[in-house]
Amino acid sequence: KSRSVASALVIRGAAKQTRILCAREIQKSIRDSVKRLLDDEIERCGLGDFYTSTETEIRGKNGSLFLFAGLRTNIDSVKSMEGIDICWVEEAQTVSQGSLDVLVPTIRKPGSQILFTWNPRLETDPVDAMFCGDSQPPKTHLARVNWDQNPWFPDVLRAEMEYDKRRDPDKYAHVWMGQYQQSSEARVFRNWKVDEFDIDPNWTLRQGADWGYSVDPSVLVQCAIVGRTLYVAHEAYRVGCDIDFLPELFGQVPESERW
Repeated sequence: KSRSVASALVIRGAAKQTRILCAREIQKSIRDSVKRLLDDEIERCGLGDFYTSTETEIRGKNGSLFLFAGLRTNIDSVKSMEGIDICWVEEAQTVSQGSLDVLVPTIRKPGSQILFTWNPRLETDPVDAMFCGDSQPPKTHLARVNWDQNPWFPDVLRAEMEYDKRRDPDKYAHVWMGQYQQSSEARVFRNWKVDEFDIDPNWTLRQGADWGYSVDPSVLVQCAIVGRTLYVAHEAYRVGCDIDFLPELFGQVPESERW
């Protein structure tokens, strides 16, 4: 996503005089910005003779200008900026509500645009609440971009993706499919996988239950510990299960004579 936006902006700046602000929530130095990415795209697009890149900005021969700022630490300077045609906010999942409240009305030139690029983290993050909730700001265009929209997706990343898909479905959903982080990111067991196995007649099967409250599920599992490996043979869970329905829920786990 970031590379595509950077490429589009350097081409836009070369075609038409454009004043572009590149922002993020925290930018302690220019190294924290997208400037290096823009410099790389300028060279890749063959525009090295058109743009002049200094320590703090990028200028085009037609008057185009790329500026860089951190919203949290430079919000007053951002408020004073005039004539911004495009504002690109990278890593937008970290942007605070206070920064959004100042930034959005600041970019007010007729025909101006604000571009947000981010990897979804939490549903409650301000940028997600603004664009992915029940309503969106006027003239919003929301594009979801994952690995399967990338025609240059490399095989080395595909192998990692398939590994996460087999071993950690929650991580796969978040990292590769752009879904929100789940509470399982803080789980106790991380080295687990979903696989088929036969229950050894010599195993001692045990059952463990947890009573759900609010959004936590009521759970019953049937498992065995063999050496340092925990085998979960059966499970039953339901969110918002009233106590009257627990016998029905827990009845989904087959009984065993080996307790």
